Parts: sequence; structure tokens; C-alpha cells
Amino acid sequence: MARINIKIEKDTNEVKYLSILSKNTKKSISELKKSINNNDYIFSYSLVDIEQLLEMKKIVSLLLEADAKVRIFEESREVSVEFLDNLIASHLDTERYLEEVDEQIK
Repeated sequence: MARINIKIEKDTNEVKYLSILSKNTKKSISELKKSINNNDYIFSYSLVDIEQLLEMKKIVSLLLEADAKVRIFEESREVSVEFLDNLIASHLDTERYLEEVDEQIK
């Protein structure tokens, strides 16, 4: 299944990022530190699950507000925050369209 992944570049503000991540993920602080130090993905969500994408967007926004250097990957290809925004908008548009079609059928 296609995934969207997040990395955070290590810097001196790591404590702020760890706090945000530990509150919003199921990973321990030691797991998060290890992932950041090893330049591994911090978390990964399905590209087709809108709830997961919305959760990811919330976490990414919090990290960016804390001046984190967030890197987003579609599988192994780096993409922008705008890609994530467009992906979410596309999912929401599809949901609205399907609801409208469903209402017309009834």
C-alpha cells in the first residue's frame, strides 16, 4: 500500500519536536530520538486514508510552527507540504462528490 512518510532533520531544537511527537504519536521519546538521529522516518501513514492524512497534516503543522525542518516523502520521493495539502483536498473533494452522487441516486 502506498505510504506517506515524515522525517525531521536533527538540530538544536530537538526537545520541542520530541514533545510534539510524543503527544501525537504512539512512539516513546527514545524511539523518536533514535529515528531523528538515524535520519529514519518518524511516522508513516497510508496515502488513501483521509483520517490518517488529516492527522499527519496536524502533526506536520505543529512541527513547522516549532521551526522543525520537516521532510515529507511519498514512498521514497520527497514531496512538499503543498503536495500533502493537495492530496487531502483531493480526497475531500472525492468524498463530497460521492455523497452528492449518492444523494442523487436516492
